[in-house]
Amino acid sequence: SSRQVTPLVDIYETADELVLLADLPGADDQGLRLEVEQGVLTLEAQVAEDQDATKSCYYRQFKLSERIDSDAGNAVLKDGVLTLRLPKVTAAKPKKITVKTLH
Repeated sequence: SSRQVTPLVDIYETADELVLLADLPGADDQGLRLEVEQGVLTLEAQVAEDQDATKSCYYRQFKLSERIDSDAGNAVLKDGVLTLRLPKVTAAKPKKITVKTLH
């Protein structure tokens, strides 16, 4: 038998990227799947069977903004925490405007 678990996730945005932190205790990179299709990020991770012979699967989906470049993302899984960094497309990054003082 198997059960689906919704992982706890923190998401924050910087000037350059969107960062997603997901708690995935027991998951490893072999059973982890990150996929973006039609602007939807799918996070799925298989976890080994527990003492009751129950297999767990973390599963969560997120709708991504068009301002995110999902092709250039990178992910690291360390100590049961997935850190996914998705950069913003160049046009979405804030631009500074220089102000000149006229005398």
